Amino acid sequence: MKTIEYILSQNGKIVLILHLNPDPDCIGSALALYQVLKKFNKDVIIISKDELPETVNFLKDFDKIIVSNEVPKAQLYILIDHSEVDRSGFDIKGNILKIDHHISDVVYSEYDFVDPEAPSTTHLILNLIKDFDESLIDENIAECIFIGLMSDTGNFTYSNLKSAFSSALYLANKNFNLVKFSEKYTRNSSINRMRLLQLALSTLKQDGEIAYIIVRSEFYEISGAKRYENYGIVDYPLSLKDIKVALKFEEINKNKWKVNLRSKMGINIQPFAKKYGGGGHENAAAFRIEGTEENIINNVISDLKEYLKIS
Repeated sequence: MKTIEYILSQNGKIVLILHLNPDPDCIGSALALYQVLKKFNKDVIIISKDELPETVNFLKDFDKIIVSNEVPKAQLYILIDHSEVDRSGFDIKGNILKIDHHISDVVYSEYDFVDPEAPSTTHLILNLIKDFDESLIDENIAECIFIGLMSDTGNFTYSNLKSAFSSALYLANKNFNLVKFSEKYTRNSSINRMRLLQLALSTLKQDGEIAYIIVRSEFYEISGAKRYENYGIVDYPLSLKDIKVALKFEEINKNKWKVNLRSKMGINIQPFAKKYGGGGHENAAAFRIEGTEENIINNVISDLKEYLKIS
């Protein structure tokens, strides 16, 4: 029995679980699968622990996603775009499977659908639907899938582009309007996000082949931006000439930081993030760390320089 057939065989409640700080790939994947299951009249809901980014609020059934601190009892829990329950922020026990493209040794079910080489989780969702019944793919599902592809490939600039382009071409050949999808996603920023970007760019620094940017907690108060609106900011230092790795140091709380990393082709920064207890992909990874801003930046940059020498 395949993953999609196993999911459809469930007669009770199915809960799709988003990861903390859900991004467009996570949300698009969940909504695409949700819409497929609804076509079969399944009792399915989507749960998120954290606030949802309004940048993808145009996706069908976005308003059906439940933001809650608790998860209801269900026959099946599906982790969407994350490899372990801890990444959901919930304490989940029961029948679990995951659909994901992150590197992990954790297995929840024989029906887990995982491929670390996939450019996005929406790419995996598309393959699941295609293999089962491609006639289920309508415009709304196609839009969810395409937004995830764009988001997790940095608008088609990261690795695994062959697979990403193949999925995009499949949707284009089905006569879905990818230009319309793209415009709704890439031209949907608030003026507050632009103000946040302005503040973050004022911190931009280059250190040899490394560049980094800082997003302090006070920036959100000054700009009026939401936390989810810092998406894509780490790509700005990566666009600099001669830079191999870019970092975004985001202050979560006092002395608590999230560090996002991006790298250019040929530089695998996933092992570096794993060293700090994080993870991700070859060209996009992240981890959390505690300490003062100065100490964290100095230590991480110093370690990264050594890593680049031996990697």
